[in-house]
Amino acid sequence: MEQFLETGKKVLASGIEIKYLADEFLFRQGQKAEFVFYLHCGSILLEWPNENKSLLIANKPIFIGIQEVLHAGKYACTAMTTEKSEFLVFDRAYFNQLITEFDHAKDYFESMMLEFTSQLDLQTVKV
Repeated sequence: MEQFLETGKKVLASGIEIKYLADEFLFRQGQKAEFVFYLHCGSILLEWPNENKSLLIANKPIFIGIQEVLHAGKYACTAMTTEKSEFLVFDRAYFNQLITEFDHAKDYFESMMLEFTSQLDLQTVKV
């Protein structure tokens, strides 16, 4: 567990901080996944229009887009801020470099993907 904490600190220290205003899109469903986002503070609304589902994540640090970036895919949902928010952003090439550069990074990100998936399973609501 301590290894994960150390890896997490190293990873987060290497992200680029970007501030968004309310109602700004981070990405849209079907867009090529070029970035992983880490919600540092604020809130984000994730929507799956084809499935008529949405999830509001407020003031909960969480990674978004790991799976899509790792598989060089497209974003599965649309992500939009609902208030002023701060993110740490990692472009795809740099994110993949982090996985090889830091010990335990792959395991760390896999656990973060599982955490994100569990949030979806527990809190996603149909609108």
